Amino acid sequence: MSIPSSKRDPHDRNLKSWVRLRALVSKLTVAGVALATPTTAAATAATAIEAEPGPDTGRTLATQLATLPAIESMGAAAELALSPDPGHRHALAGALAWSFPLAGDRVVIEHLAVDREPAVRAAAARAAWVRRSPELDRTVLYRLLGDDDPEVRAAAWLAVSR
Repeated sequence: MSIPSSKRDPHDRNLKSWVRLRALVSKLTVAGVALATPTTAAATAATAIEAEPGPDTGRTLATQLATLPAIESMGAAAELALSPDPGHRHALAGALAWSFPLAGDRVVIEHLAVDREPAVRAAAARAAWVRRSPELDRTVLYRLLGDDDPEVRAAAWLAVSR
């Protein structure tokens, strides 16, 4: 049985309106920041990747992401994860295998773990191992144990066997 609208507490409607407004403002703020800020940070990170290709690229990128403000770091990581350049995605996955704070790291790792490039998926497995969590173990590592590529399976096996 529902309460007629004339008998409902008017504060209840105001609270619901405030909750909806706050959720909308939050979504718009995140969308605005994601569209505006990361481009510069992602461009800087991409330049660093291209300037120093090689085995230390991930470490260099990790250092750079760690020095950015949290929202810019998250935006740059998202931009690099969505990059059409497999070298950028691989460098990001390699960077995530280093321990530094990154908001949204699990989402980025989950995204990289389904990349079409086996090297990116293997690096994502190593990153999931470094940033251990029950969610990453279930959603990334156990799925990668059944990957088609033997290097990806080996990286996932190393992660879950330790």
